[in-house]
Amino acid sequence: MPRQASLAELLDFGLPGDYRRLEPGSDTLPLGDGGRLVVGDGLLEALARAVFEEIAFKLPASVAEGFAAILADEGASEAERFVAASLLRNAVIAAEGLLPLCQDTGTALVYGWKGAQVESGGRDEEALASGAAAAYAARRLRASQLEPTGFLAERNTGSNLPVHLDLRAAPGASYRFCFAAKGGGSANRTSLSMESPALLDEAALEARLASLVRGLGPSGCPPYRIGLVLGGQAPDEALYVLALATLGLLDGLPAAPPGRPSDRAADGSAGAAEPAAGLPLRDPAWEERLTRLAAATGVGAQFGGQRLALDARAIRLPRHAASLPLAFGVACAAQRRARAVIDADGVRLERLEEDPARLLPADLPALPGARRVDLDRPLPELAAFLGSLKPGTPLLLSGTVVTARDAAHARFRAELRAGRALPSYLSRHPVFYAGPTEAAPGQASGSFGPTTAGRMDGYLDELMERGASLVTIAKGSRSPAAAAAIGSRGGAYLAAMGGAAALAARENVVSSEIIDHADLGMEAVRRVVLKDLPALLVVDGRGADFYRELAGS
Repeated sequence: MPRQASLAELLDFGLPGDYRRLEPGSDTLPLGDGGRLVVGDGLLEALARAVFEEIAFKLPASVAEGFAAILADEGASEAERFVAASLLRNAVIAAEGLLPLCQDTGTALVYGWKGAQVESGGRDEEALASGAAAAYAARRLRASQLEPTGFLAERNTGSNLPVHLDLRAAPGASYRFCFAAKGGGSANRTSLSMESPALLDEAALEARLASLVRGLGPSGCPPYRIGLVLGGQAPDEALYVLALATLGLLDGLPAAPPGRPSDRAADGSAGAAEPAAGLPLRDPAWEERLTRLAAATGVGAQFGGQRLALDARAIRLPRHAASLPLAFGVACAAQRRARAVIDADGVRLERLEEDPARLLPADLPALPGARRVDLDRPLPELAAFLGSLKPGTPLLLSGTVVTARDAAHARFRAELRAGRALPSYLSRHPVFYAGPTEAAPGQASGSFGPTTAGRMDGYLDELMERGASLVTIAKGSRSPAAAAAIGSRGGAYLAAMGGAAALAARENVVSSEIIDHADLGMEAVRRVVLKDLPALLVVDGRGADFYRELAGS
């Protein structure tokens, strides 16, 4: 009887040269004891703190090099070359350690595999969470986690706890980890569906994937790593493997048999010899198809083009004969992740990109055809000016906005339903859907970037009916209903660049102050003055939508 494959044994942790030694303190280093490895709580806490402090400010080298590849790609549009250069410049600023890569410093994620010969104090999860919380506090990273106070009521925990922890047993005498921070924009692009096995047909699967790729849009901050997992003994296995795949931990899986994707029958009877029982496969052919489908959307790196995807991962898992899970998702442009290993040689942390400036060209691309926009004009006049432009027109925004996102919008609705008037600032200034990180002393703002527009779509018509939110700024696309509301009232929606929040804070935010709902923390309403913030006119005063035009709908 064949031995069942262990996923923990197949994880790709790279080569020794991919790591640097980490010294979190001599009193917490692991100690050998009778051939076993003893890992104290202090070591785990120090490791988590060190890694979360680092990944908030530094990209994996492969991601930075992916942006540089877009810059060097003659087939890339000028707009997406501008975005790629901006993302690299963002990495240069963030690497200084003051402004995080993204304003959404994310849910803290810890995946761990504890060897059978590793002993610890039994408080591993508590120690790792404590280290994460210390990192978020020490580096002014945004607290984005909400806890329920009732079935519908919730509040911000203020610490970015809880951490998502997934610790599993593994063979050997090492404790291996992958630490990551995942923002809401990219996490919300995740889907899981239970498909019919009839989907195991080349044409049917490609059509399904084309629909999923079109549905990604720009809201999760492309260029993406797109992940696909087909199969799984249970739905939660498919989602777990999707997470590992987008983190790059399954890059070393054996490849599917060469040839056309249809060469291998659904029951595995055709193609090369069968691998060991239960062994997953990685399929480069389907990864290439995913990147081609992404290019065909025309969305590109947010502002139009072919580089919606940096790359892709396609993993095939065993399954029950009656079930076919399909998990699909992305990692965003601000891919924050690092592997770490504790073993008899000490503590090692994956090397991240230390010098992203090495990848920048001498001549930086400009945003082609950008029109300057004075946001301090009276809103009706501003909306009329924007209405005279074609959707897809690049813009440079200067002037005053107010920031408001999910929690503030919920309060605006509550005020309306209580019969009270809306705050006057909503009808005086454009509304920017944003929640920046805490500013360091002497800085005008913490990392400042847009949140997903679509989450506020349900509020928009009600607000616009009362003269509020005539011009809105966020990232990504809007629903047909929201575009119709904008068109019926002669408004405008502008998309700012996602994933470049450190750059925006350094170069485009002149001042920022809380003016309302201070108790909401990162979701408080702020008055922010901008200078030359790059953006794109997406929905105009007739309801014409740039992204829907790209999709041909």
